[in-house]
Amino acid sequence: MYLDFILLIKDYFSTLKLRIFIYEWLSPFLIGVFIFYILYVGNKTGSTIVFKNNAINLLGILAGFSITIITILTTGQSRNLEEIKKKETGIKIGNKKISLYRLLLVNFTYSVIIEALLIIFCLIYPIILENFSIPKLIKCIGFSLFALMTIHVLLLTIRNLTDFYFIITKKE
Repeated sequence: MYLDFILLIKDYFSTLKLRIFIYEWLSPFLIGVFIFYILYVGNKTGSTIVFKNNAINLLGILAGFSITIITILTTGQSRNLEEIKKKETGIKIGNKKISLYRLLLVNFTYSVIIEALLIIFCLIYPIILENFSIPKLIKCIGFSLFALMTIHVLLLTIRNLTDFYFIITKKE
C-alpha cells in the first residue's frame, strides 16, 4: 500500500507554530464540537447533506487551485521565487532548517492531500450510511470531523494564499 504521503503530513505538522496551530486546528476543532452538539441534541440533519454536497464541489475547486499554485511555484522563474528558495525560515524538518520555498510546497501539497482524502470520504460516506446501521453518536462524530477538516482546509488555504501573495508581490 502506498503511504509515502504520510511523510508529507508529518512534515506539515513539523512546521506548525503555536499561533498557526490555534488558527488552523483549535478554531476548527471548537466549531466541530459546536456542530457535534447541535447535531447530537437536535433532530434535523438534512443540512448535513447540503453541506456535504457543497463541500465536495468546494474541495474539488480548492484542490485544483492548490495544484495550480504548486505548478507556479515549481516552474516559475520570477526573482521573488528564486529568493525564497534561498531564504531560510528557522523551521526545521528533521534536523535541517527549511527554506521558505519548501515551506510553501509542504503547505500547498499537504492541502491537496487532505482535500483529496476529504473528497474520497464524501464519496464513500453515503454508501456506508446507506448500507450499515450506524448509531447517531458515530454519525455525528463523523460529520463533525468532516466539518472540522473542511474548515481546517479553508483556513489553511487562506494562510497559503496570503503567504503566496506576499511572496509574489514583494517589492524588489
